[in-house]
Amino acid sequence: METGRTWYTTAEVATRLGIAHSTVRNAINNGTLESEQINPRLRMVSAEAVERYRSNHLGRRGRPPRRQPAQKGTNHQSTMDDQKA
Repeated sequence: METGRTWYTTAEVATRLGIAHSTVRNAINNGTLESEQINPRLRMVSAEAVERYRSNHLGRRGRPPRRQPAQKGTNHQSTMDDQKA
């Protein structure tokens, strides 16, 4: 573990990100959140890793928003009909 960097416990990371402690552990286990194992019961996460996780993984839940329906008069079929006439 490098000195001069800011490090957080997994509980502190959960509090800072507003997510459950189990979510932090899962992110570490599946590799989306980098950490260092200090001893068998303690993992530390750098402030840089926390910010990287926040920007890449938080706020991207569920399906993407639906597209808005086409405006009246912009129907592709009506423009094809106009070309035939």
